[in-house]
Amino acid sequence: MSELNDIESIIAAFRDFIEIAEKNDFIRDHDARFTNLRSSVKNKSSRLKPPLNVIAPKLYYIADHSFYCIELFEYKYYLLVKAMLNGIIENNPLSLANNCRSLLEQVATLACCMNAVEKMLDELKGQGDLDKINKIISNAELMLKRTYSGKGGKNLDKEELKAIHVNTAIKALEDSVKDASDAYDYLCEFVHPNHGNNLLVSTGEIGKGKIGSRSNSDAIILKISKIGLNLLLFNKTHNEIKYPSLTWETHHLVELCFTRGAKITNVFSKKMAMPEGDGKTKETAFFFKKARTSQEAMKLTYDYLIEHGYNPNPTDGRRVNGGVTTEEGKIYLYDKWTTVDGPIWFKIPSYRGI
Repeated sequence: MSELNDIESIIAAFRDFIEIAEKNDFIRDHDARFTNLRSSVKNKSSRLKPPLNVIAPKLYYIADHSFYCIELFEYKYYLLVKAMLNGIIENNPLSLANNCRSLLEQVATLACCMNAVEKMLDELKGQGDLDKINKIISNAELMLKRTYSGKGGKNLDKEELKAIHVNTAIKALEDSVKDASDAYDYLCEFVHPNHGNNLLVSTGEIGKGKIGSRSNSDAIILKISKIGLNLLLFNKTHNEIKYPSLTWETHHLVELCFTRGAKITNVFSKKMAMPEGDGKTKETAFFFKKARTSQEAMKLTYDYLIEHGYNPNPTDGRRVNGGVTTEEGKIYLYDKWTTVDGPIWFKIPSYRGI
């Protein structure tokens, strides 16, 4: 594929991203989407005994605010990609480089924030000590505050007032993007007023040739554009899949706080994938009696399949809907998994939520 066609494919990818972002404008009204849910959490939390009456809303707002940040940063990506696309079309390499570096910084900062939420979820598993739970939750709250409200400057005395430093953010991104630091250093060479920056609009040798922007077929322009494209590919797996799942897991912890018998000593307990039944037929489907919620039952389903070497993937066609049943006024869904050892059936409570 020629470099020109590479640029054309990147332009097409940028345009696709912009088009999808503009179609999803309705999801950015956070209050319209979540006001009722916030009220429900507030009311239900007020009826809980201490300390769950405090823990539940704290967890909810971590879920709420982290999801807000996902959508906030997604909108900033949209604006920056529009600027990058314009930089390519208008043959403005300075704009392309500046906005690509800014995009990398934005992606890295959100990665740092969501890594903190993921760490909270991992550390809460099986935790029953209130002091440790408060500390774990506070760390995630702090990172969310710094992500949105943090400011630059050297004279800030409170940690929560400090913006996440770009080096910290890039390091967090490197957990998933191994060349993030190299890409950032490369882009910085073209943003600062030095030789790299001058190279974008000249021959690279002082006093020689014609001053003007490099063409889009130039290797430097192509590499900068590819960095931007790779950031969007990362965004597709993280902003669209991984990060929302982290907010959903946090939301599920709130749901667990509202279950019957929930206490600070057991609300974060880990259940073992030990089902009733033999899973061979719909009538004898595996059933996790101790699962407190539908989501926990689904997790135990995957845990069971993984523990028995089946490597479940919900998108590969091996799982099909096996029907619905009602027992004692409760609705249950059947999942049928195709495996090398034959079909395995699971009975899952229907989702109720908060």
